[in-house]
Amino acid sequence: MKKLSLIVPMYNEEEMIPLFFEKINEVLSKIENYTKEIVCVNDGSKDKTLELLKQYKKNDNKIHIVSFSRNFGHEAAVAAGFNRALGDVMIVMDADLQDPPEVIFDLLKKYDEGYKIVNAKRVDRKSDSFLKRTTAEMYYKLIYKMSGKIKVPENVGNYRLMDREVVDKINALPEKNRVFRVLVPFAGYKTAVVEFVRAPRPKGESHYNYKSMFKLAGDSIVSSSVTPLKWPLKWSLGIGFLTCIGLLIDLILYICHLCIYKFMIQFNFGIFTIILFMFLCLSIILFAIGIIGEYLARIMIESQDRPVYIIEEELN
Repeated sequence: MKKLSLIVPMYNEEEMIPLFFEKINEVLSKIENYTKEIVCVNDGSKDKTLELLKQYKKNDNKIHIVSFSRNFGHEAAVAAGFNRALGDVMIVMDADLQDPPEVIFDLLKKYDEGYKIVNAKRVDRKSDSFLKRTTAEMYYKLIYKMSGKIKVPENVGNYRLMDREVVDKINALPEKNRVFRVLVPFAGYKTAVVEFVRAPRPKGESHYNYKSMFKLAGDSIVSSSVTPLKWPLKWSLGIGFLTCIGLLIDLILYICHLCIYKFMIQFNFGIFTIILFMFLCLSIILFAIGIIGEYLARIMIESQDRPVYIIEEELN
């Protein structure tokens, strides 16, 4: 009999824990032909999340608790879940119940059909704010164009099913800056999609703010593509080309001035125009340096070779 592992990152989820276990146990009780475990990764919570997890574990031996020494982030929590889970098939989901647990039935159905990866795809973002919908759409379009052969599926987060073989390949990847919505399509394998409508959060507030969203976008782009590094070179060549054209025009006008002054068209750009042009060039240069800096920062993180997370306590 195969083992099913649910990997659930948690950060300050004391309000959601009772609701989560009530719902997830209801769903798991209807799944046959699998033994189950729930790997709850406490990502340095400052509330009673860990205390509540320990209370639930006393009466439920399928709960596996992994607790970090501090907050390392959602991607690190998923990485810890992958490393500590024992299942033949794994499903990553959040504890806020916005990813409906009932979708697990459809994920497993596709898995039984022979798919190694089954993505849960959102089909409706009406519950999101206008800004979040717009930025999400821009993010997926940008990452799709820049990722080359790694096609990151649109509106697919970490809620997905993966076979043990896929997880082992991802665990073996050496990078510290892990973005699983990029790493999973990088691995390849036979993939299916299950569509769902995301539910509202029953209690509490989302910890995934715009700062986290923009950080994820930056990490995704940098980890999946070197295209932005080519932009500074293209811009430099473009500015250089325009400068050469400008100098050539200036030379032609100067020759005209010497030879046939009366037909000369005089141009007076003024100091304000020159200053604006200088600021434009400076802005492009600073933006290019910023892009290079993002890649250098990732190189530094990789060269430090620090662990992705530190486990303070583990109960299995």
